[in-house]
Amino acid sequence: MPTHPNKQLADIVEEYLRDLGRRGKSPNTIRAYRSDLTAFTRYYTGEPAAITADALRAFLAGLEGMAPATRARREASLAAFLGWAYRAEIIPADPMSRVERTKLPDPAPRGLPPGTVTQILAAIPRERDRDRLLFRFIYTTGVRISEALAVHVDDLDLTLDDERVTVTGKGNRRRTILLDDPVLIADLRRYLTRRRYRHGPIFRAEKNHRGGPLRYQSAQELWAGYCTTAGVVATIHQLRHTHATELVNAGVSLQTIRKRLGHRNLQTSARYAEQHDPTADAEIRAWRRRHTH
Repeated sequence: MPTHPNKQLADIVEEYLRDLGRRGKSPNTIRAYRSDLTAFTRYYTGEPAAITADALRAFLAGLEGMAPATRARREASLAAFLGWAYRAEIIPADPMSRVERTKLPDPAPRGLPPGTVTQILAAIPRERDRDRLLFRFIYTTGVRISEALAVHVDDLDLTLDDERVTVTGKGNRRRTILLDDPVLIADLRRYLTRRRYRHGPIFRAEKNHRGGPLRYQSAQELWAGYCTTAGVVATIHQLRHTHATELVNAGVSLQTIRKRLGHRNLQTSARYAEQHDPTADAEIRAWRRRHTH
């Protein structure tokens, strides 16, 4: 039997959302969960402990007019919430485990065309050195935007010719990344010296550059503005895809790419190798020349 028989579903959802906040989920993520779960609380008016797989199927059937990605997100939100409620002994079983979920094909990684990143970086005014450094940092290391914004000065090791940064990825897993781009390293040293940063976040909010880390939403808005100036349509996440694609095209092993990007399994990294790339074309042409002469 559930240990909280008198709690209403909406109250349990609020408790779950607060728990997400305590676990460090971003405001954007929590906002998306709230939207998805509120839709379900409006549909289902019974006792939380009485939620059945049939009730979930009936609710999800009403989403058939939505895009598959939207349906899959709603299902994922419900699954995460109900799994949490079951583990917390708020409900006696997890009914979502008996519901077939929408299956989406893995999206193909979308790197940017050669020269496009340089074009966007060139659109950033010289005095906006924080922004140029942030986006170059993501591009040349392949880190996620959330990982970049969380980097502190103490996460850097600027030993000459062996510069590295330690980032915290999904699941609070930490990894250390080699900083191998000389332009990034020079910009980073110059930036830290000019700002006189010794501790705390590297990419800080504008208020005297002394506040907390730059917010995710602010970084997104800045990037969108620079892309507009450059006449380019691109997302910040494509910087990560571009970095990985360039590594594949340079012949870097998938195992090395997996570690650098913080992927949990090799299959995720392998998606980059499955794309049309110059390396594969060059190998085919070389093979053809050897066999036709």
